Amino acid sequence: MKHIYNYLTFLLCLFTMTVYTGCKDDEEELVAKQFEIDGSELNKEIDFRSTTISIPVKTNMRVSEWSVNSNQKWVTAFQQKDEIILSVLDSKLTNERTAKVTVTSEVVDANYTITLTQYGINDVQFKNDTRVPIISAIADASQGEGWSIEKTFDGIKAPALTQPDGNHFHSPWGEGNTVFPFHITYTVDPNKQIDYFIYYPRNGNGNFGEFSVSVLPAGKADNEQNYVDVGSFDFKFAEGTINGISGILTKGIIADKVKFTIQSGLGGYVSCGEMEFYEKTNYRDMNAPILNVFTDLTCSELKPGVTNEAIEALTSNTLKRVAKALQNNTYDEWEKNFRIREYEAYSNNNYWANRIQTKKYSDLDNPTGIYVKKDEELMVLVGAIPEGQQVSLQCIWEEGGVKQDFDHQDPNAQNYVQTAASGDKYSLVEGVNMLKMNGQGQLFIMYNVQGEGLKQNPAPVKIHIPLGRGIVNGFFDLKEHKTDAKYAELLSKATHKYFCVRGERMMFYFHRLKMLDAAPTEILSAIHLWDDILRWEQEMSGVEKYRQDGYYNNHMFSISPEGSYMWASDYRVAFVYTYLKNILLYDNVMAAEDNAWGPAHEMGHVHQYAINWPGSTESSNNLFSNYVIYRLGKYKSRGRGLDYMAKTVYGDGRAWYNMGSSTHQNEDTEVHMRMNWQLWIYYELCKGTAENPTIWPRIFEIMRTTYKDIPESDPGRRQMAFVKAVCDATQEDLTEFFETWGFFKPVSESINQYGTFQYTVSKSMITETKQYIKNKNYPKAAPIQYIEDRKQEFFSEGDYRFKEIGNVGYYTTFKDNVQISKTPTYTEKASTQGKAISVSNGEQAVAFEVRKQETGSNGEKIMGDVVYFSNSFEFFVPRTVSIAGCGIYAVQADGARILMEKK
Repeated sequence: MKHIYNYLTFLLCLFTMTVYTGCKDDEEELVAKQFEIDGSELNKEIDFRSTTISIPVKTNMRVSEWSVNSNQKWVTAFQQKDEIILSVLDSKLTNERTAKVTVTSEVVDANYTITLTQYGINDVQFKNDTRVPIISAIADASQGEGWSIEKTFDGIKAPALTQPDGNHFHSPWGEGNTVFPFHITYTVDPNKQIDYFIYYPRNGNGNFGEFSVSVLPAGKADNEQNYVDVGSFDFKFAEGTINGISGILTKGIIADKVKFTIQSGLGGYVSCGEMEFYEKTNYRDMNAPILNVFTDLTCSELKPGVTNEAIEALTSNTLKRVAKALQNNTYDEWEKNFRIREYEAYSNNNYWANRIQTKKYSDLDNPTGIYVKKDEELMVLVGAIPEGQQVSLQCIWEEGGVKQDFDHQDPNAQNYVQTAASGDKYSLVEGVNMLKMNGQGQLFIMYNVQGEGLKQNPAPVKIHIPLGRGIVNGFFDLKEHKTDAKYAELLSKATHKYFCVRGERMMFYFHRLKMLDAAPTEILSAIHLWDDILRWEQEMSGVEKYRQDGYYNNHMFSISPEGSYMWASDYRVAFVYTYLKNILLYDNVMAAEDNAWGPAHEMGHVHQYAINWPGSTESSNNLFSNYVIYRLGKYKSRGRGLDYMAKTVYGDGRAWYNMGSSTHQNEDTEVHMRMNWQLWIYYELCKGTAENPTIWPRIFEIMRTTYKDIPESDPGRRQMAFVKAVCDATQEDLTEFFETWGFFKPVSESINQYGTFQYTVSKSMITETKQYIKNKNYPKAAPIQYIEDRKQEFFSEGDYRFKEIGNVGYYTTFKDNVQISKTPTYTEKASTQGKAISVSNGEQAVAFEVRKQETGSNGEKIMGDVVYFSNSFEFFVPRTVSIAGCGIYAVQADGARILMEKK
């Protein structure tokens, strides 16, 4: 009877077309076979590139119980337990092609067809731009016949790194023989418009740095007044490449001559492997048909009531695909968000770096979130460009080998991989643009207005990189995307090596996989923090004024190289990619002082120029690091204590330029950094509002305006100018302050810090500076050379700062203008270190000075010069310092000196 029951049950299963895993006894559960593919997975549209597609399947069946088959050889289908994998080959066709993948099962009634549409490669014929022939050329000078200017248009481009050097122009050899600005002028075919040029550097000295280009319009008389400026450039000494670099002119013009005015070249020379000029091909014939279907030339919106016939009349399958996607609302929102965008105008970082005396911020402010492969033919659809503005596209190559030796001194320096600061640029015109990519990388829109033009609020430019062109990687924009959840979504979808995060002021362009490891779901805390840190530095340096006034809005661009540690240069700051965990989460930044100090130090290099000179380069930027640490509110300021400074200036007789020991780049940064920080402690923390600095922005502004013509490379003159700027900014006589810091000691030395410089501070320079201050009739400043924002109890006894920081001079003594009401005394004892001084009742003082004494006409003791000082109750006057005939004075916060009685 049991056998008959099982047989009848089996027949019932067949009749209902539901198959069971096995007909079981009454107590067993019966499980039905299932197979389902969601209807949304049955139609797939893909680009011409090879790819792999995963289609999920809901089933509890064995793989052997169902099958998949493709009707085209260019699609191979594989089965997995719960998905179908489709491997698609590249298409070499211009038109689209279709494949059908059938999914069947004989166990259940399952019969699905997946339709796969692959679009073809560019169906718009790419036309090469027209080369404009060079007829002749002249240069200011050359090394000789073998390096003549004719070498720049002989058809032989710069040699590869493995080939012998040669076949290039070179200015005269020998230090000082190349005079800047250096001029090269080309006579060209006057029948062609010049839109851009390509400069091919040679492998070595002379590669172009900063230069400008002007043209003589065809038919004009050859005189200086007739030349028209068409662009300013910085090729960064052709850093990291010997391939051609494009320079896009601000206006295309038919010209007789093109003049290069070169301001700088690598090693102090000028060289060129080859120079080429081009007229850009236009595709204007496509614009009119586009406007029959779309509302504008960006092809981002269909005209109301547009018909299928009008769409089919388009000659480009790419544009047909876009039109249908818009018509059917099948344009993927994620792709659409990055393919169709409005790009805001940004300031010109070259102009503003010179104006506000900083290193150059980035001009990569407009990421597209799209990357390309080498030799890809890219269609770019551009909307209205404001009159007088220029827009271009730049491809930032994924990687390049860069020597760790940034001063080009060590031929054996090792290479490491980092993203470039610039790349190939392609000019854009309104309507259709077809561009052939010279390399692979992410795309950025370059929309940088000249001079102070940002103040005019130029309109944004709408740009569409249509479906099938480039690969969407995405990026996160704080203003637009707003949430950590959106960041996590965008990061998870990205496929390029790098992922970009754009904050209000800061941009991260970091390794995507490292970001997934360090911060897979949270970015707001980090980007807000680094925006704040950058804002604090901009406030301190006075850059914020220009931002608030609407002149300047470039971002600081940070990359993650695969070598070195941290550094800063024009256009970028770098944090090695293994360090990203320390800076990509707020809690991680706050976990260790160095996690904020180090990056703030590098960002400080960008902002320090106006107050910097050789011998201070690794310390003047620490003004910013100390300020950032203060604003974070967790750690104490850095730098050696004042007892150490007293020993090096008075005990060892050092001047500012060589005080202390050469700990980093021939500078004792730990002692140097305290000077600038003392000015901040007093004028911002005691007399001002610490979180709204006013004196330091004033100092920066005076240095970047009044003394802008004194180059950073002239340390002696810069040092004296800084003294004047500080006194003018504070409206006080700080002669005593700078005397203590060793500024008024004659110097005539050659020093080395990122180069070799002559450091000259003559007696006449010192006299002139002191007289300048005296003539201002400023009141004498408080003795702020003794101010501290730290106490001994802030540190453990094992910390070197514990003893150096001393017992008096804490900033509240100055802020409260404490008067000495007690009677300070001292005892003196000889020791092997010198004279041991012990002070009693000195806690109301800010320091104790050992001064020479003279006897006045009435027999009274008159203070002479300081020979030593300390801010500790127990200190040694070194054996190198004679204190015969000296007195010891307690220094009051307002500058009064009280002669102490010896016990």
